[in-house]
Amino acid sequence: MLRPEKMSQMTISGHKKDLSDLSELLNDLNLVHLINYNNEDEGFSLGKSLNYGEESSEILIKLRSIIKSLDFSANPPSIPKLSSDVESEIGDLDSIIEEVNNLKDKQRETDRRIDESKAKYEAISEISDFDIDIKYLSGYNSVSVFVGSISESADLSDLANNPRIEVMRSDNNLIVFSTKDISDEVETQLLDSGFRAIEVPLGEGLPRVKLDSLESELNSLRNEKVAITQELSTIAIRRGDWLTACEEHYAALAEKSSLPLKLATSENMFVLDGWVPSDSISSLQQKLQGLDVYYEVNNNSKSDPPVKLDNPSFMKPFELFTKLYNTPRHWELDPTAIIFLTYPLFFGMMVGDAGYGFAYILFGHFIATKFVHTEALMNLGKILRLAGVWTFLFGTFIYAEAFGESFYHIGEVIGYNSFLFAEHYGPSFNVPLIEIVHEGDYSGDHSDAWYLPIHKFTPHGAQFMLLLSIIVGVIHISLAFILGFINEMKHHDLKHAIYAKLSFLLILWGGLFAIVSIVGLLPDSMMGVGVIILLIGLVLAVIGEGIVGLVEFPSVFSNVISYARIGAIGLSDYGLAFTINYIAFDMIGLEGINIIFAIAILLIGHLLVFTLGIVGTGINSLRLQYVEFFTKFVQGGGTAYSPFGYIRKYTKEKEVTP
Repeated sequence: MLRPEKMSQMTISGHKKDLSDLSELLNDLNLVHLINYNNEDEGFSLGKSLNYGEESSEILIKLRSIIKSLDFSANPPSIPKLSSDVESEIGDLDSIIEEVNNLKDKQRETDRRIDESKAKYEAISEISDFDIDIKYLSGYNSVSVFVGSISESADLSDLANNPRIEVMRSDNNLIVFSTKDISDEVETQLLDSGFRAIEVPLGEGLPRVKLDSLESELNSLRNEKVAITQELSTIAIRRGDWLTACEEHYAALAEKSSLPLKLATSENMFVLDGWVPSDSISSLQQKLQGLDVYYEVNNNSKSDPPVKLDNPSFMKPFELFTKLYNTPRHWELDPTAIIFLTYPLFFGMMVGDAGYGFAYILFGHFIATKFVHTEALMNLGKILRLAGVWTFLFGTFIYAEAFGESFYHIGEVIGYNSFLFAEHYGPSFNVPLIEIVHEGDYSGDHSDAWYLPIHKFTPHGAQFMLLLSIIVGVIHISLAFILGFINEMKHHDLKHAIYAKLSFLLILWGGLFAIVSIVGLLPDSMMGVGVIILLIGLVLAVIGEGIVGLVEFPSVFSNVISYARIGAIGLSDYGLAFTINYIAFDMIGLEGINIIFAIAILLIGHLLVFTLGIVGTGINSLRLQYVEFFTKFVQGGGTAYSPFGYIRKYTKEKEVTP
């Protein structure tokens, strides 16, 4: 679970005539991670695609082009389509392509005409206030016409008083007629006054009448475009699933046909090198015995094998986060199991609300079941669902709140319970526990009262949340250094592990002992012990890392402080939810017409907090994994295990009978 699957290197060789059968077998088994041939050996070269590869690739290009053109999402198939049916029906593809291309051409032409009509409409609307036929604004031999807009404050008196110039003005719209011989001077004066010219379209009729005609034309063109879009949507709905099945089948064929392109081949022979999970070697050997090939297994290869993460099915969604950061090297510990525990734990601590937790469970379940054929989204849904479970548990049993409202009414503080910290740094800190009683019932026998150790509404609850966050940070970072120590031991030796990882673990705990002793939570004698441990760690770090160890020394404690964001975000989320409730219930109220506004505030506000929980809390929880945790033991840079073969979702090659 914490280690990737063990890999064995395997070499398969044989006659080139058997490549097609081998490709079929390897594709079905989906086990062998191929090592691409480097084309460096004399007498060998990269092979050529199998005989059906060229045709499959041509059909695949057509399919992907038409799928992109239609822009649709296929529905998950209830029954996968047989490959033989796909191949028998592929003749319909050309007619579909022709139909879609014709519609796309019409759509582009309609868009062009719409753009032209819009430009005409905008131009004519500039002069709609003028009572002049459009045909009089162009077509002269001896007269120049300037049409456009200008500031109402612009002084055009010189132009208006010139007998060879006619000025028509309406607000900031302007039409100027001038004789050709002075048109350059008129244009210069207009531009100096801030004139912006427009191009008046050809035609005739009054501008207001022309606008009505253009508006009618635009509506007609838009309706035509809607009709074309609906036709394309109909094709996508009717043929989308079939096109997706075809695309998958021919992508699988193209993948199978490409096997020789990754191998060393001579005139008659081929040699294939690859990695296989060690547990699957015997199964693969049995299958290969049916082919006329030679194979050899090397369990002691010194090459770096690909990494196949090995986690139980309920942890596998969290491999998404591991791979998103970087694929671990084959000798590194896989952090997925740790993230499976800590990511939803941190998320739950931050939000800690039963109402939001239940909503996250439902939303996560919806995503996980709705997008079952999109692995990344499905895994995100499962992660959110588990994070919602932790959020619900924290909100129910630790914080006792739902949507920013406490389950109980806070009564009076009736005493102190010896817990973790000393009051005012005394020898035995007593954290006040808040008695939970029914509203108005502050007297009498409280022997059956409930006690809530953490309540965000109280100063003690807020302090406890922040302090608990720091404690979690110390444990989390300590675990990271321990895992890093194990990795360095495996990859290098004990000496390297001590200098690189144990040194910083000593710095962390030495500093922690010293600080806790200073505030009075440990005996004063422990402060000296802590300082000694810290100095030992610092010396080891400097010996192993040089000046880098000295520079990185403060980062150990800044990393721990970074975990305070767990408590801080928890308090801010609660504050937002509490404020929304206060505005809705106390400031607006639920009486009369106000109930509409109050409900709107509640819905919008809590939806905002819900979304911030997914985005803000989710990112901060992941940040603690990546920045504070992973950097201590995950070097990354491994090659992800990617076996030869195409995983089908929409098609199947053979009919399976029970």
